[in-house]
Amino acid sequence: MTGGVEDKDAEEGVPTGSAVTGSAPPQRSLGVRAMRGAGSVMAGQAARVVLQVGSVAVLSRLLAPRDYGLLAMVMVVVGLGEAFRDFGLSTAAIRAPSLTKGQRDVLFWLNCALGAGFAALLALVAPLVAMWFRQPELVGMARWLALVFLLNGAVAQYRAGLNRSMRFNALVASDLLGMLFGIVVAVVMALTGWGYWALVGQQLGTGVGVLVLAVIYSRWLPGLPRRGTKVGSMVKFGMNMSATQLVGYVNNNVDTIVVGSFLGVVPLGLYNRGYQLLMRAVNQFRGPTTTIALPVLSRLETREQNDRFIVQGQLALGYSLVAGLAFCAAAAVPIIDIFLGQQWAEVAPIFALLAVAAIFQTTAYVGYWIYLSRGLTKHLLGYTLIGVALRVGCILAGLPFGIIGVAAGFALSDALSWPVSIWWLSRFTPMPVRALYGGAARVLGLAAVSGVASNLLIRQLGGWPSIAQIAVGLLAALASYGLAMLIFPRVRSEVLDLFRLFLRAWRPRAAKS
Repeated sequence: MTGGVEDKDAEEGVPTGSAVTGSAPPQRSLGVRAMRGAGSVMAGQAARVVLQVGSVAVLSRLLAPRDYGLLAMVMVVVGLGEAFRDFGLSTAAIRAPSLTKGQRDVLFWLNCALGAGFAALLALVAPLVAMWFRQPELVGMARWLALVFLLNGAVAQYRAGLNRSMRFNALVASDLLGMLFGIVVAVVMALTGWGYWALVGQQLGTGVGVLVLAVIYSRWLPGLPRRGTKVGSMVKFGMNMSATQLVGYVNNNVDTIVVGSFLGVVPLGLYNRGYQLLMRAVNQFRGPTTTIALPVLSRLETREQNDRFIVQGQLALGYSLVAGLAFCAAAAVPIIDIFLGQQWAEVAPIFALLAVAAIFQTTAYVGYWIYLSRGLTKHLLGYTLIGVALRVGCILAGLPFGIIGVAAGFALSDALSWPVSIWWLSRFTPMPVRALYGGAARVLGLAAVSGVASNLLIRQLGGWPSIAQIAVGLLAALASYGLAMLIFPRVRSEVLDLFRLFLRAWRPRAAKS
């Protein structure tokens, strides 16, 4: 099977000739590259989480809940445009067996045109956004944030090219440094009295930083689009992908829309702080796993190799990210006290419930890899519609109980939908259903036990400093997993196998250095 942008040209960032194609690397080296990529990406994402959490902690002390509520309202509309802006063309470019220079040029200009169109549209509808949420400040905010569409449209194919060539270090560096630039802009503006405009500046600063760095790392400038370039199959894939992204947008933002429309700007600001502190950090780890998995799964040649990668991917997420999320749910009160301060204490139960939701989302996340790598975007749309129906119903049921009820509905919808996700996907493509259900059961069972143990111990230490509560609770969680490894051979074997995979991936690099 052919795969990706020609390795040499891609790594040097200088596509030459009319065809940008290449042979897939050997399966053994592909696995090692994937594990190395996972290590690089996860290290970078850990740094991003530190920056994200640090910025939340700093800016939450400089800005008010209303400022965050205003940003959350306008970002609902910006997010709607973002669901269409990329048109799925980045994913289409990443998974294509081969990609010519002409195709890459055409995709770049399509992304830019879509970004410009949505920027203009948002500038026009800004007064309607302000009218819907009854906040006149949203007009100016929306028109400035429309520039995000232009920036993201321009950067889309640069990121796709880096992804195709598995240049994960460059991707991580551009994201990390761009994010840091945006945070610096926001902090400076907040300190000089700009209020909610500091949050607008953060979005624009991040977009500019990421674009500039992606261009530098890629060392590629697009040519003019030419007629006869065959991108029809990619556009078709992108149309299905965009429809799925639109439905996914509704699925991911219905809570924000409901809180902002019915409960007001201050409750939305509180809800947004819990969501941003938890979900943004989770996505920093979970999202990039698709960056690694998609090019790998698109190149693996046998079902056995695909199944092994999928099962190990679920377990890797389960024994790392799910375990961490269980601890976050258990230690929500001291975590909020440390990172946001006592004035944000109402955020703690929201944070805990969103952590529970993220646990179930992560358990089913490998299904998303399968949909994209096998081109099953039509069926992904069908499942996403099911998820939206569950999400909307559960959130509306919780609305009478305020923002806590909304967060509980959000978590319940994910708890109900994750088993359906595996069953739904298995109807359309071969996959290791039994192994995935079994792995999820072990991951969720261990997360529940460790979370309960940590929470019970933390509750007994209510008078202790928050940092001490977190330290003791973390020890309880680690002890729970250690005990499970001693008692259950299957768990011990899975954890040790994952550990050996990481060691094997990094040992050749260490030897060269």
